Amino acid sequence: MTQTDDTAIALRELTDTITTGEPLPTVLHRVCDWVISIVPEATAASITLVEDGQPRTITATDKVVAALDLVQYRVDDGPCLHALRTASTVRADIARVRGRWPEFCDAASAAGITTVLACALVLPVDEVVASSAQPLGTAAGALNVWSDKPWAFDPVEAALVTMFTGAASAVVLTARRWERAGALAEQLRTALATRDLIATAKGIVMARRRLNAEEAFGWLSDISQRTNCKVRDLAVILVDDPDLVEFA
Repeated sequence: MTQTDDTAIALRELTDTITTGEPLPTVLHRVCDWVISIVPEATAASITLVEDGQPRTITATDKVVAALDLVQYRVDDGPCLHALRTASTVRADIARVRGRWPEFCDAASAAGITTVLACALVLPVDEVVASSAQPLGTAAGALNVWSDKPWAFDPVEAALVTMFTGAASAVVLTARRWERAGALAEQLRTALATRDLIATAKGIVMARRRLNAEEAFGWLSDISQRTNCKVRDLAVILVDDPDLVEFA
């Protein structure tokens, strides 16, 4: 089986997992595993995602490269962050970029890493903004591939890795849309529960104080303002003890 065949199988499997509901880190770790198995010179892989405006390693195949990601986050620079910020692919030979990223290169050399290939995970701009209060760039993250071999990752291997970034981007996009849909559904459930609770409290006020619906809600609002208690919280109290209406 050729490298191209392996890549096609991997991408098909990753595409199939998009709708399975697996946790995002699990699926992205599979992306890293496939990259290592298909790209001969790849020693390890990690994936950086921007969350709440900050880069974070969501998964890594080796603790060593996860630590190298942290070095970049701490100094706020490095090939992986540069790829993310410019929405591009960055190939860095550690021996050649030491002047540009000295602290990162020192840590990489100490860990035995000689080459890194970082490919941005690009999402639609509105998706990046919706998922991060302060996005670092137009990319949602980066797929980082590491090697202990000098001058690793020729153009063909770089192209293979880039193909995996497309699959990884699709996984991230789907996961974030599901996350937002779930959050909206929860907000709707909360809103409906609050509405029902206030309606029950309003009914109690109408019965105990002989008011119509508008007057009862006005009464609740007035008590809420005078006691600095939210209408919802006031409704909880009155539903729990309706007799309090008589003493308010």
